[in-house]
Amino acid sequence: MAHDPTIPSFEIGGIPVSATGMAGLVEAVGRRLAAGPAQPGSFVVFRDAHGVVRAQTDAALRAAHHDALLVCADGRPLSWIGRWRGLSTLQQVPGIEAVEAVCRAGAAAGWRHYFLGGAEGVADLLATTMRARIPGLRVAGVETPPFRPLDTAEIEAMRARIRESGAQIVWVGLGTPKQELFMAAHAPHLPGTIAMGVGAAFDVATGRIPRAPRLLQIAGLEWAYRLAREPRRLWRRYLDTIPRFLLIAARDALSARTAPRPSAPGASGRTGSSAA
Repeated sequence: MAHDPTIPSFEIGGIPVSATGMAGLVEAVGRRLAAGPAQPGSFVVFRDAHGVVRAQTDAALRAAHHDALLVCADGRPLSWIGRWRGLSTLQQVPGIEAVEAVCRAGAAAGWRHYFLGGAEGVADLLATTMRARIPGLRVAGVETPPFRPLDTAEIEAMRARIRESGAQIVWVGLGTPKQELFMAAHAPHLPGTIAMGVGAAFDVATGRIPRAPRLLQIAGLEWAYRLAREPRRLWRRYLDTIPRFLLIAARDALSARTAPRPSAPGASGRTGSSAA
């Protein structure tokens, strides 16, 4: 598996982020599916600051980002940084919004969807919700895996169910880092499919968890809304994530400023070094 070669990217903390928006994501999915069912399975990561920080100390998670077809800027700060780096095509692509956007875009073409993840019954509720919003949506299957590692027989049975369903897009709602590691492990065994790791989208899209007000989304403060709603569960995460992410971003910005630049042709007769 490899990144979509038509879409440039930049790295933050060694994690690639694709310079695309929601329309670009839909187009990339369409290109991949048009290549036919014999294509190797692939997957899309929707990345936020928390995931970037986690990947600094998790080699398997970091590798999954490099194996992904796309790594979309789920968090607004990542889109700000990418645009500051000069990637004008990079926009925020929230996984929460991608579920409906991709389902709606592929309805006419008959893209077949498989919903996997969430608490008991949530995947089925998400499929029902999307069918109600998008007439003609084709749902190939739903599944709620147990909250424990699967044994070898269970893994093979799950892969067989997905393959036999004829699914083309597999929506995975397991949270970071579990969903990224899940997709990296299973996508190679699911030819013709694209897995999408959308985490809390299962709960938000079904109304189980409210999303932050639009003004907070625009300001990049969705994390503050989540923290206010679940302080006991999230305060340690954000206390760790925010300063570490700012340090990563500052370090990368400093590296970009101090990296050697190519010399202008003929300038002092020397050959410049390429920026790292």
